[in-house]
Amino acid sequence: MIAIPRRPRWQQDLAKIIGEDVAGRANVEDTPELLAYYDELENLDAAALWTVANKIEPWQPKSSSVPVLWRYQDLRKHVLRSVELVSPEKAGRRVIYLNNPGRREHAAAVGWLYSGLQVMHPGEVASAHAHSASALRFIMEGEGAYTIVDGHKLTLGANDFVLTPKRHLA
Repeated sequence: MIAIPRRPRWQQDLAKIIGEDVAGRANVEDTPELLAYYDELENLDAAALWTVANKIEPWQPKSSSVPVLWRYQDLRKHVLRSVELVSPEKAGRRVIYLNNPGRREHAAAVGWLYSGLQVMHPGEVASAHAHSASALRFIMEGEGAYTIVDGHKLTLGANDFVLTPKRHLA
């Protein structure tokens, strides 16, 4: 079931003050009849767009991402510790991802950009997988690893940067 957000009266009043009470913006006040209607829609796993339109279509972009500084020196020991805690066979890929506090539900570093730190030891293999988005990989340290992109084997080492197009196996 999808929870339908209902704006409290104070939010409706605030919307009028800050300019939501203009043509093209949703400004529907809840009534008992509308609340019952929303419940009926919820039972069908549906909802009225105007209850969320101003949030998902703001006048100006409003990112929920917040500024975060991740320092490699702070994360490195945790990335390396994952070697002791989980095998690549069990994890698929041993990656510590950067999780923006404003985007936690999306596992995103910022916006829709996913970013992580992966550790692989000599002889370990990360399973092949397809990317729904393009991938960027910067090799921080090590040598002798490789990846296959579009059937081409690419040997990787420290300071290498690899771009993998979306929908390709990596």
